[in-house]
Amino acid sequence: MSGEWQRLVYATIYAVRVGLVIKPVQEAIRKAIRRYKLESTRYDKKISGIVYNVFRNLGLLEKIIYDLSGININDLPRELKAPLYVLAYISQLDNKSSKTTKRTFKRYITRYIFTYTKEKELLSRINETIKIIYEKKWEPQTFEDKILLRYKISPQLYNALEKALRKLQENIEEFLDKTMKIEYRVFRVNKLKASVDAIINYLSSFGYIVERGKYSPQAIRVKGSLGKEIIKLVETGILVPQDESSMVAVEILSPRPSSKIADLCAAPGGKTTYLAEITNLKSEIHSFEIYKDRAKRLRLLLERTGTNNVVRIYIEDARKAPLILGNETMDYVLVDPPCSSTGALARNPDVRWRYRQEDVEKLSTLQYEILVAGWKILKKKGRLLYTVCSVLPLEGEYVIKKFIEEHKDAKLIDLGKPFKKSPILPQTMRAWPHIHRTIGFYYALLEKNPWRGR
Repeated sequence: MSGEWQRLVYATIYAVRVGLVIKPVQEAIRKAIRRYKLESTRYDKKISGIVYNVFRNLGLLEKIIYDLSGININDLPRELKAPLYVLAYISQLDNKSSKTTKRTFKRYITRYIFTYTKEKELLSRINETIKIIYEKKWEPQTFEDKILLRYKISPQLYNALEKALRKLQENIEEFLDKTMKIEYRVFRVNKLKASVDAIINYLSSFGYIVERGKYSPQAIRVKGSLGKEIIKLVETGILVPQDESSMVAVEILSPRPSSKIADLCAAPGGKTTYLAEITNLKSEIHSFEIYKDRAKRLRLLLERTGTNNVVRIYIEDARKAPLILGNETMDYVLVDPPCSSTGALARNPDVRWRYRQEDVEKLSTLQYEILVAGWKILKKKGRLLYTVCSVLPLEGEYVIKKFIEEHKDAKLIDLGKPFKKSPILPQTMRAWPHIHRTIGFYYALLEKNPWRGR
């Protein structure tokens, strides 16, 4: 039994250690479980639960460790950061584990650290830190502490969200309360392989709680844990993990069969594959992805979904699209550029703790440049959808406002369904976690008008 506990604790530490440099965190968890031979054991879910919660609370854990011990954890190597993160979570925030479990974790975390380093002064300091974190209870003292504890986000991000949501006439408390919760898992049913009704009936027969999506005809919502039946459907491309707000982006663009389409920031591939499906494999799709590893994931999804024959992948910067495809060659263009992911905080733990205003300003510049590239390749009378999973106007409305001012041939197509008009730019639309129970998305649909701007 003691050997199993040691493997459990060491695997948890290893997953956090790897997860600090490898994304997604799920990949780090799988590596750890394989390394310590804990597949299909009762510890699998426990490791996953602890590791996910460590990353959800990362900034808060850093504050707890610093307040209690005076140690800035970012000054330590990853090998020592990881066990301290785990100990701080188990001791301070974990309300499910028993006292015996917490005591066992402390024992093996101490043993792990002593096998890592023999430096006496460092060991003495870390040992004292372990004792303090385990025995002394941290309490929030300031408003910033209370923000950290309640919403699990940095004060810097909270301030940015408060400013943004005030402009967008939304309530920050309602937004944060809902955006941090994943109520159900959403999948797109690949209509090339199955019908929505057939999949709902199939999963219901295995006891899953399944319902149709509210905003996309191809969406299903699954409550509870995901078993081997769903995993099999995902692996065979019958189901594609994709939020409804992402599906709606493709439906807004609504490309016709026999069209030429460009998806300028394509990985992981949910929108690219849906573009192929929605045009019944009768379109020509050009997908850009700058990173090789993400392009590999895109290619795998294309193969799984049976859409690879109509999609060409370019491992290139999307801003080079006019040089590669030529000007005014595409009937439809989808621009979903890199963003702050502030509309998807539950799915992106790092965003909660690493927000910097200067990073968002750089992203806004990049978004505009990709949008300009997309406009250049769009034919006259063609349509372009700009969309980001951000709730910050700097990445949404202000990008589009600047673009419209500088491109007189751009006409905004009014959007109002199925989500909510933006009060900053009413022809554009936003999906909200606290209103629509989706990821937060922004949408602007543009048409190239050949008679304007002359």
